Amino acid sequence: GSYLQDWMLLETDYNWRVDAALGGASRAVADIGSHWCDTIQFLTGRRITEVMADLSIVWPIRKANVAGTQTFSQAGDAVYEDKPVTTEDFGSVLFRFDDGSKGSFTVSQVSAGRKNRLSLEVNGSDCSVAWDQEVPQQLWVGHRAQANQTLTDDPGLMNRDVADSAHFPGGHIEGWPDAFKNMMAHFYQAVQTGRMPEKPVFATFHDGASVMYIIDAIVKSHQQQRWVAVAQ
Repeated sequence: GSYLQDWMLLETDYNWRVDAALGGASRAVADIGSHWCDTIQFLTGRRITEVMADLSIVWPIRKANVAGTQTFSQAGDAVYEDKPVTTEDFGSVLFRFDDGSKGSFTVSQVSAGRKNRLSLEVNGSDCSVAWDQEVPQQLWVGHRAQANQTLTDDPGLMNRDVADSAHFPGGHIEGWPDAFKNMMAHFYQAVQTGRMPEKPVFATFHDGASVMYIIDAIVKSHQQQRWVAVAQ
Protein backbone atom coordinates (compact mmCIF):
# COMPACT_ATOMS: atom_id res chain seq x y z
CA GLY A 1 0.00 0.00 0.00
CA SER A 2 0.95 3.65 0.20
CA TYR A 3 0.18 7.05 1.67
CA LEU A 4 0.98 9.77 -0.85
CA GLN A 5 0.82 13.57 -0.60
CA ASP A 6 2.22 16.46 -2.66
CA TRP A 7 2.33 19.38 -0.23
CA MET A 8 6.15 19.24 0.05
CA LEU A 9 6.77 18.71 -3.69
CA LEU A 10 8.42 22.06 -4.44
CA GLU A 11 11.75 23.40 -3.28
CA THR A 12 9.88 26.37 -1.79
CA ASP A 13 7.58 24.15 0.27
CA TYR A 14 8.82 24.51 3.83
CA ASN A 15 7.59 23.38 7.23
CA TRP A 16 9.24 23.08 10.64
CA ARG A 17 8.90 19.29 10.33
CA VAL A 18 11.85 19.23 7.90
CA ASP A 19 14.17 19.89 10.86
CA ALA A 20 14.87 16.75 12.90
CA ALA A 21 16.00 18.91 15.83
CA LEU A 22 12.48 20.35 16.07
CA GLY A 23 10.24 17.46 15.05
CA GLY A 24 12.19 14.25 15.54
CA ALA A 25 14.14 11.90 13.31
CA SER A 26 11.24 11.10 10.94
CA ARG A 27 8.73 13.21 9.03
CA ALA A 28 6.90 11.40 6.20
CA VAL A 29 6.94 8.02 7.93
CA ALA A 30 6.01 9.48 11.32
CA ASP A 31 3.37 11.90 9.99
CA ILE A 32 1.53 9.68 7.49
CA GLY A 33 3.20 6.27 7.54
CA SER A 34 1.99 5.97 11.12
CA HIS A 35 -1.62 6.18 9.91
CA TRP A 36 -0.98 3.54 7.25
CA CYS A 37 0.57 1.13 9.75
CA ASP A 38 -2.25 1.67 12.23
CA THR A 39 -4.86 1.11 9.52
CA ILE A 40 -3.34 -2.11 8.18
CA GLN A 41 -2.91 -3.55 11.68
CA PHE A 42 -6.51 -2.68 12.57
CA LEU A 43 -7.93 -4.15 9.35
CA THR A 44 -5.92 -7.38 9.38
CA GLY A 45 -5.79 -7.95 13.12
CA ARG A 46 -2.08 -8.66 12.72
CA ARG A 47 0.96 -6.89 14.10
CA ILE A 48 4.01 -5.66 12.20
CA THR A 49 7.04 -7.28 13.84
CA GLU A 50 10.00 -6.58 11.51
CA VAL A 51 10.86 -3.83 9.02
CA MET A 52 13.42 -3.00 6.35
CA ALA A 53 13.36 0.65 5.29
CA ASP A 54 14.88 2.96 2.68
CA LEU A 55 14.20 6.66 3.26
CA SER A 56 15.08 9.59 0.97
CA ILE A 57 15.39 13.36 1.13
CA VAL A 58 14.43 14.86 -2.23
CA TRP A 59 15.34 18.45 -1.36
CA PRO A 60 18.47 18.54 0.88
CA ILE A 61 18.06 22.32 0.99
CA ARG A 62 14.64 24.00 0.94
CA LYS A 63 13.80 27.66 0.55
CA ALA A 64 11.83 28.97 3.52
CA ASN A 65 9.65 32.07 3.33
CA VAL A 66 11.21 34.46 5.84
CA ALA A 67 7.73 35.83 6.60
CA GLY A 68 6.53 32.34 7.49
CA THR A 69 3.77 30.20 5.98
CA GLN A 70 1.07 27.88 7.22
CA THR A 71 0.81 24.19 6.33
CA PHE A 72 -0.72 23.62 2.87
CA SER A 73 -0.70 27.39 2.14
CA GLN A 74 0.61 29.14 -0.97
CA ALA A 75 3.02 32.05 -1.06
CA GLY A 76 2.95 34.84 -3.62
CA ASP A 77 5.87 37.28 -3.84
CA ALA A 78 8.05 36.00 -1.03
CA VAL A 79 11.60 36.37 0.21
CA TYR A 80 13.33 33.06 0.89
CA GLU A 81 16.27 31.77 2.86
CA ASP A 82 17.95 28.39 2.51
CA LYS A 83 17.19 25.80 5.18
CA PRO A 84 18.79 22.33 5.46
CA VAL A 85 16.42 19.34 5.42
CA THR A 86 17.15 16.51 7.86
CA THR A 87 13.96 14.44 7.65
CA GLU A 88 12.71 12.25 4.81
CA ASP A 89 10.40 13.31 1.97
CA PHE A 90 9.87 9.74 0.78
CA GLY A 91 10.28 6.20 2.05
CA SER A 92 9.68 2.56 1.17
CA VAL A 93 9.33 -0.18 3.77
CA LEU A 94 9.27 -3.97 3.61
CA PHE A 95 7.67 -5.60 6.64
CA ARG A 96 6.67 -8.90 8.21
CA PHE A 97 3.53 -9.61 10.22
CA ASP A 98 3.47 -11.73 13.37
CA ASP A 99 1.92 -14.64 11.42
CA GLY A 100 4.78 -14.70 8.90
CA SER A 101 2.94 -12.95 6.06
CA LYS A 102 4.75 -10.09 4.35
CA GLY A 103 4.01 -6.72 2.84
CA SER A 104 5.36 -3.36 1.76
CA PHE A 105 4.29 0.26 1.73
CA THR A 106 5.48 3.61 0.43
CA VAL A 107 5.04 7.05 1.93
CA SER A 108 5.67 10.30 0.08
CA GLN A 109 5.03 14.00 0.56
CA VAL A 110 6.41 14.78 -2.92
CA SER A 111 3.98 12.91 -5.23
CA ALA A 112 2.38 15.49 -7.53
CA GLY A 113 -1.41 15.33 -7.61
CA ARG A 114 -1.78 13.08 -4.59
CA LYS A 115 -3.36 14.98 -1.71
CA ASN A 116 -4.05 12.36 0.96
CA ARG A 117 -4.05 9.03 -0.87
CA LEU A 118 -3.93 6.32 1.76
CA SER A 119 -4.37 3.10 -0.19
CA LEU A 120 -3.95 -0.55 0.64
CA GLU A 121 -4.30 -3.93 -1.03
CA VAL A 122 -4.46 -7.30 0.68
CA ASN A 123 -3.81 -10.41 -1.44
CA GLY A 124 -5.28 -13.62 -0.02
CA SER A 125 -5.47 -17.23 -1.16
CA ASP A 126 -8.97 -16.82 -2.64
CA CYS A 127 -9.20 -13.15 -3.62
CA SER A 128 -7.70 -9.70 -3.20
CA VAL A 129 -9.21 -6.51 -1.82
CA ALA A 130 -8.07 -2.94 -2.41
CA TRP A 131 -9.22 0.39 -0.99
CA ASP A 132 -8.31 4.04 -1.59
CA GLN A 133 -9.34 6.60 1.01
CA GLU A 134 -9.68 9.30 -1.69
CA VAL A 135 -12.50 7.14 -3.12
CA PRO A 136 -13.71 5.83 0.24
CA GLN A 137 -17.11 4.51 -0.84
CA GLN A 138 -15.62 1.84 -3.11
CA LEU A 139 -13.95 -1.49 -2.35
CA TRP A 140 -12.28 -3.45 -5.16
CA VAL A 141 -12.41 -7.24 -4.94
CA GLY A 142 -10.13 -9.18 -7.29
CA HIS A 143 -10.66 -12.77 -8.41
CA ARG A 144 -8.69 -15.32 -10.42
CA ALA A 145 -11.52 -17.28 -12.08
CA GLN A 146 -14.33 -14.74 -12.26
CA ALA A 147 -14.90 -11.09 -13.00
CA ASN A 148 -13.49 -8.61 -10.53
CA GLN A 149 -15.95 -6.59 -8.45
CA THR A 150 -16.24 -3.00 -7.30
CA LEU A 151 -18.47 -2.75 -4.25
CA THR A 152 -20.05 0.55 -3.23
CA ASP A 153 -21.30 1.50 0.20
CA ASP A 154 -24.93 0.64 0.96
CA PRO A 155 -25.96 0.14 4.60
CA GLY A 156 -28.76 -2.17 3.44
CA LEU A 157 -26.20 -4.64 2.09
CA MET A 158 -23.72 -4.49 4.97
CA ASN A 159 -23.34 -6.75 7.99
CA ARG A 160 -25.18 -5.27 10.95
CA ASP A 161 -22.05 -4.42 12.94
CA VAL A 162 -20.67 -2.52 9.94
CA ALA A 163 -23.95 -0.89 8.93
CA ASP A 164 -24.19 0.70 12.38
CA SER A 165 -21.20 2.85 11.43
CA ALA A 166 -22.86 4.10 8.22
CA HIS A 167 -25.07 7.08 9.01
CA PHE A 168 -26.41 7.95 5.55
CA PRO A 169 -28.15 6.05 2.75
CA GLY A 170 -26.06 4.49 -0.01
CA GLY A 171 -24.59 6.98 -2.47
CA HIS A 172 -23.67 9.53 0.20
CA ILE A 173 -19.90 9.50 0.53
CA GLU A 174 -18.65 8.73 4.02
CA GLY A 175 -14.90 8.63 4.49
CA TRP A 176 -11.96 9.43 6.72
CA PRO A 177 -13.60 12.17 8.86
CA ASP A 178 -16.61 9.89 9.41
CA ALA A 179 -14.30 7.11 10.59
CA PHE A 180 -12.89 9.47 13.24
CA LYS A 181 -16.41 10.45 14.24
CA ASN A 182 -17.36 6.79 14.68
CA MET A 183 -14.17 6.07 16.61
CA MET A 184 -14.80 8.92 19.05
CA ALA A 185 -18.45 7.90 19.46
CA HIS A 186 -17.32 4.41 20.53
CA PHE A 187 -14.70 5.94 22.82
CA TYR A 188 -17.20 8.20 24.59
CA GLN A 189 -19.58 5.27 24.92
CA ALA A 190 -16.85 3.33 26.74
CA VAL A 191 -16.18 6.34 28.98
CA GLN A 192 -19.88 6.69 29.74
CA THR A 193 -20.30 3.03 30.66
CA GLY A 194 -16.97 2.85 32.46
CA ARG A 195 -16.03 -0.35 30.62
CA MET A 196 -13.34 -1.07 28.07
CA PRO A 197 -14.74 -3.25 25.23
CA GLU A 198 -13.13 -6.65 24.77
CA LYS A 199 -12.20 -5.65 21.22
CA PRO A 200 -12.25 -1.84 21.10
CA VAL A 201 -12.82 -0.26 17.69
CA PHE A 202 -11.16 2.96 18.81
CA ALA A 203 -7.44 3.58 19.13
CA THR A 204 -5.96 2.85 22.55
CA PHE A 205 -2.72 3.98 24.17
CA HIS A 206 -1.39 0.52 23.34
CA ASP A 207 -2.20 1.10 19.65
CA GLY A 208 -0.39 4.43 19.71
CA ALA A 209 2.67 2.93 21.39
CA SER A 210 2.67 0.04 18.91
CA VAL A 211 2.83 2.44 15.97
CA MET A 212 5.58 4.50 17.59
CA TYR A 213 7.66 1.34 18.06
CA ILE A 214 7.21 0.65 14.33
CA ILE A 215 8.37 4.18 13.43
CA ASP A 216 11.42 3.82 15.68
CA ALA A 217 12.29 0.50 14.02
CA ILE A 218 11.90 2.02 10.53
CA VAL A 219 14.27 4.87 11.37
CA LYS A 220 16.81 2.43 12.85
CA SER A 221 16.47 0.13 9.83
CA HIS A 222 17.24 2.96 7.43
CA GLN A 223 20.19 4.16 9.48
CA GLN A 224 21.68 0.66 9.78
CA GLN A 225 20.49 -0.67 6.40
CA ARG A 226 19.20 -3.94 7.80
CA TRP A 227 16.07 -5.71 9.03
CA VAL A 228 15.05 -4.49 12.49
CA ALA A 229 12.64 -6.15 14.92
CA VAL A 230 9.85 -3.96 16.27
CA ALA A 231 9.98 -3.58 20.05
CA GLN A 232 7.14 -5.17 21.99
